[in-house]
Amino acid sequence: MRWSLTHTQQLKASFNLCNQLTRGSDMNRASYFLILVALLIGAVIGYAVGASSGATSTVTRTVTSAPESAGLSGDVYIGALLPLTGPLGSFAENDMIALRLAEKDVNDWLTQIGSKWRIKILIEDTAVDPKQALDKLQALHSKGVKIFIGPMASSEVKEVKGYADANKLLVISQSSTSPALAIPNDMIYRFCPPDEFQGMASAKATYELGIRNVVIVWRGDTWGDGLVESYEKAFLKLIEQSGEKGEVWGKSNGKGIRYDPDSKEFSAIASQLANAVQELVNKYGVDKVGVYYAGYGEYIQFAAAASQYDILRRVKWIGSDGTALLGDIQTNENAAKFAYETRFISPMFGTPSPLQEKISSEVKRQLGRLPESYAYVSYDAVWIVAVALEFVDSYDPVAVAKVIPFIVQKWYGATGVFQLNENGDRAFSDYMFWMVVPSDKGYEWELAGSYSYEKNSVTWTEAFVKLLGKS
Repeated sequence: MRWSLTHTQQLKASFNLCNQLTRGSDMNRASYFLILVALLIGAVIGYAVGASSGATSTVTRTVTSAPESAGLSGDVYIGALLPLTGPLGSFAENDMIALRLAEKDVNDWLTQIGSKWRIKILIEDTAVDPKQALDKLQALHSKGVKIFIGPMASSEVKEVKGYADANKLLVISQSSTSPALAIPNDMIYRFCPPDEFQGMASAKATYELGIRNVVIVWRGDTWGDGLVESYEKAFLKLIEQSGEKGEVWGKSNGKGIRYDPDSKEFSAIASQLANAVQELVNKYGVDKVGVYYAGYGEYIQFAAAASQYDILRRVKWIGSDGTALLGDIQTNENAAKFAYETRFISPMFGTPSPLQEKISSEVKRQLGRLPESYAYVSYDAVWIVAVALEFVDSYDPVAVAKVIPFIVQKWYGATGVFQLNENGDRAFSDYMFWMVVPSDKGYEWELAGSYSYEKNSVTWTEAFVKLLGKS
């Protein structure tokens, strides 16, 4: 008998043979599996890049005999939990476009390789509300959904984690970064780096700006608490290593300013911040003092209150990934002006990749702005889940979760190359710093600099250096 199988089915057959040959040796089986997955990823990447460039894919194989088992067929549902309303709404809009694009690209690939199943993404709004995130996850689970992308906020992930673990539901967050959720052997993957790395990047940027004394103000939730701890620890270490003097009014000494995530009005907090900054400026001078702000889209309201104080416009501000490339800031003239006046820079992890242009072009076409890195992660997450599903040939979240680390080791997608650590989180990353600048269309985000994790160094763009010179 003669037959030809799809590339994926050939790999499955080979993997079954490897299992037989290496039974009793988990390490050997894993080694064979990794080699096979590397071959599969090569095919997937060839298709993905070819699709983005218009090149002809070489993934297609002709199937002339039916597989041994029925396996996957029809629509395979992936839940997407996005905060379409609330302070991360513009991020969610970007990610939704990336998810829909990935859905189309994956289904085109599945058609080309002759698979009988297709991805179907079901999107629900969480509003950055932990309880609503859990309610939406449970509602989708009641309809048979077992694999999820999102939620985005760490507070939401913390809320759904218990239910997901208990019911063996796979959750892949594109943007949850709280160190408190770095837990091994659970059903949560986070395809973004935890905030130890962001803390290091932002601390180094703060130091390179000549700031030695910082007042920290932050969103009081799981994400904010963890991020400011990482930032404060990293900045104090830099001060100690330099032998210089510096103060941090933060979480550890109780001098920092922690606000309620549900706050809508910030006049009292802005007044408190202005007093703290003025005290440090009186001691050290305006060039040696800065504000570290960790929040989401409520920065719009916060900036409106802070802009009433001259002292808060005179010092430099460093933000977080919760504000980087946030469309709400770009389109709000008062917030954008305050960000520009304070040389406000916000970090976002990322590594350049050819696929980013495809996604960013689609976001710009629909929304007129650049997407944040989490949109690229969302795109990659759909692909990685699809490859894992095709490989295990079963809608089994536990089986999918087991193969994901092997797939990721050889993955090169919209977020470049990455690895997962023992907690299922992205193991490391470089960062890009973004600033708000005036443009013909009002204000826009522009690259201010980059942070190298390997070198622990910051390189500023000429545009940002020029902007600093105007201070």
